[in-house]
Amino acid sequence: MLLAADVLGRHLVDVARARIVQAHDLVLAHVDDGWRLTGVDRSPRAMFRRLVPRRGRPDLRKHAILDWKDVQPFVGHVPTAKLLMPLQRLRRLHPAQIADLVEGATHAEGEEILDAVESDAELTADVFEELDTEHQVEFLKSLSNDEAAKVLERMAPDDAADLLGELPQERRKPVFDLMSATAQHKLRKLLQYHPSTAGGMMSPDYVWVIRGATVEEALEAVRIDDKAPHQLLNTVFVTEADGKLIGSVSTADLVRARPDRKVEELELVDCRVNAGADVTDVTLTMADYNLIAVAVTDMSGNLLGAVSADDVIESLVPEEWRARVEASTGV
Repeated sequence: MLLAADVLGRHLVDVARARIVQAHDLVLAHVDDGWRLTGVDRSPRAMFRRLVPRRGRPDLRKHAILDWKDVQPFVGHVPTAKLLMPLQRLRRLHPAQIADLVEGATHAEGEEILDAVESDAELTADVFEELDTEHQVEFLKSLSNDEAAKVLERMAPDDAADLLGELPQERRKPVFDLMSATAQHKLRKLLQYHPSTAGGMMSPDYVWVIRGATVEEALEAVRIDDKAPHQLLNTVFVTEADGKLIGSVSTADLVRARPDRKVEELELVDCRVNAGADVTDVTLTMADYNLIAVAVTDMSGNLLGAVSADDVIESLVPEEWRARVEASTGV
């Protein structure tokens, strides 16, 4: 009876398919020490089966049975449950999939999912990056200023700047002041630009070398970099000693070149966008040059940051597409 009350009719996370389902019937297996729950039936027709006498029940459920090993139940509704939802099964999902689950769940269920990932600070930040703005702000409300600052610090700077700008005015400065000096410096650079411009979309973390560096030194810069998002590790930017951009070279071209060659001797791509360029200009420039990353410069040609293809795609995805994804995670 307790099992039925805790699971039957409740929402569950189908980890194998990254969606939220509802348990309409339970599948039990006889073992040496009694009965064990081995699966759940998510089909609404399972309710009909329970109303029909056992002998007359049609076998309608094979296609809808979920293995219990692939199911993570919510526990927030269980008064005696003192533990959080286990993180182990959720780790099998990509942060974007976890974010989709949060967006498709009720507020209480979404909060339970975020509480489960809270023990992994990096994963929490990754999930927050993938949430839509409405849900980011919604769940950041439940965090203290100190907790919110820690989440923002671990997010990509461009995403953190966007989220900070969405917070209520009275909360922005207290949260910002609790962030590290390094994080504050990066956000100040980004917050001076509109989010839909190259300056607002760019990452201030990227791999760069100065004219005169060898191919071997450029590859070493890629290897040791621990700040740039992985989407920008495919491109190395080359500058003058004073920071003015010369061009960029792909990591693949560096791998194929002689280690002792100077980077400026390679075929550099001299393509850039101004920090004030809008998303249309950024997109067309990257498409014309077949770039996966483009340099962002100021009016004097100084390198400020870089925009990756995933940033552009993110800004171009229509809201109705996001609604379709959210709906696909629902019951």
